[in-house]
This record gives sequence, C-alpha cells and structure tokens, in this order.
Amino acid sequence: MMKQMDPHTLFSVFEQGDEEVYTEHGVQDVLNNPFVLMGMILRGVESYQLMDIMYKRNYPKEYKEVRDILKYKYYTKIYTLLARINTRPFRDEYTIGDAFDSENVYVALDELRLYFESIEEYERCLVIKNFRELLLDKVVSLK
Repeated sequence: MMKQMDPHTLFSVFEQGDEEVYTEHGVQDVLNNPFVLMGMILRGVESYQLMDIMYKRNYPKEYKEVRDILKYKYYTKIYTLLARINTRPFRDEYTIGDAFDSENVYVALDELRLYFESIEEYERCLVIKNFRELLLDKVVSLK
C-alpha cells in the first residue's frame, strides 16, 4: 500500500529552481530580465503538465485526492514569477533569446489564465492577459 501523497511536498523537486542556480553563480541580475522570468514560467507550466500526467498514470487514486490543491499551489507559485515582472514596457536591452520560444510562453500564459479563470480569480486573469499582450507586442515589434 502506498503512503498518502502530500500536496505540499509532491513537487518539491522543482522548488529549487532557476533563482537558486542564478544566485549560486552570482548572476542573479538576470532575474530582472522579463524574458528570463517568462522562460522560467514556461518551464514551470511544462514541468507541472509533465508531472501531472506521470502521477495520474502511476498513482491515479492517490493523486486524485491531492491534484486540485497541488495545481493551485504550483500555478500560484508560477504566477508569483509573473507578478515580479516590471509592468512598464519592456526596455530595449531585454531581448528574446534562443532560450525559449515566445509562442510557447504565450500559450503557457494562456494556460495559467484559463486555470485562474476556472477558479474565478479574475484579478490574476487580467494581470496574465496584460502580460500576454506585452509579450505579443514585443514579439511583433522585433519582426
């Protein structure tokens, strides 16, 4: 028999994220770059989706009991990365690198928006929508 899943520690493997790595290497200033943060958001959504699939397949009964609270906790953490981005227009020194595909970030932000819409957290939806528009404006202006 498997022990009960703890939704507060289930994804702890992802809790030491990019921030700790950047800080450890003394380049934490890169965390002020909105596109670095967007890349972290993309990886966070992708990581959640992968882990969600794995746990649904391997532990369907146990995971079902903690899935909703886990998704809320994980997506809220991802949202906090977004909330850290300066809402003023992106400065010219911030450019989209090859680290992530801006279209995928746009889709990941929509995934976050749809989730928060489903639980009726509309203020977060508006913030996410505004960032999607900023990202889209920046991508279009670079072409």
